[in-house]
Amino acid sequence: MDELFDKTNVVPFPLTFRNKSARNKSAEIGSASGPGQYEFSDNELAALCRWFSAMKYAFPGTEGVMIVSHQQSYSAVGLYNPAGGAPNCLIAKHEVGGITRFFWSTEGDPPRVINDLSEITDAHIRAIHPPRNEKGWLDPTGWMGVYTTRLIATAVQVV
Repeated sequence: MDELFDKTNVVPFPLTFRNKSARNKSAEIGSASGPGQYEFSDNELAALCRWFSAMKYAFPGTEGVMIVSHQQSYSAVGLYNPAGGAPNCLIAKHEVGGITRFFWSTEGDPPRVINDLSEITDAHIRAIHPPRNEKGWLDPTGWMGVYTTRLIATAVQVV
């Protein structure tokens, strides 16, 4: 299954916002049901909010989708624009064998490993160059819509 997953454009995402103390407590207890390292941290979720908002500012009509797969140990955020004119892209965080990696993919290209989420989010925000006053473009309400409607994948069906 891992070999099959490595050849797809699908990447994972977190169940809920969790604070660091809850994550650390689960790790200390060694709970198998605790959050994995593949889940986006609060800081990563904040960076994704800014990225989503900047892309929406630059490309009106941009929408986001999020998925978390606890079975496949990944979280992902995809952006798309139903009207076109904006890049369809995906940022994912995947954990395999205790190693967590970030991936970046655009439509038609296979995912590639990136060292850090900021390689994409910060670069896009700099390129868009939104106004300094974030009130004009930051969209936490829109981002929370993406987050709260995320898909939590349950079981993978192989046909």
